[in-house]
Amino acid sequence: MGISLNEQNQGRIRRKLASGQYGSPDEVVATALALLDEHDNALELELAGLRAKVQQGVQETEAGQLGPASDVFDELRRRNAALNRRKR
Repeated sequence: MGISLNEQNQGRIRRKLASGQYGSPDEVVATALALLDEHDNALELELAGLRAKVQQGVQETEAGQLGPASDVFDELRRRNAALNRRKR
């Protein structure tokens, strides 16, 4: 399979090769694809976890096990603050 890369990505591959860390462009691409697979798998696991939480919430709602909305909003505010702290 032949692929076409823009100048920026060609430069990135050249820099990786020049570092001595990789022996060929194929190694650079193979490593990048392996990392992409790991990333995609992590996202799939996260999505599965979120789906499970949503399903749990639906079941709890249907069973009448609702907590106060203020608790939900407090938790969302805590999570948002934690995310904002990590981004800085």
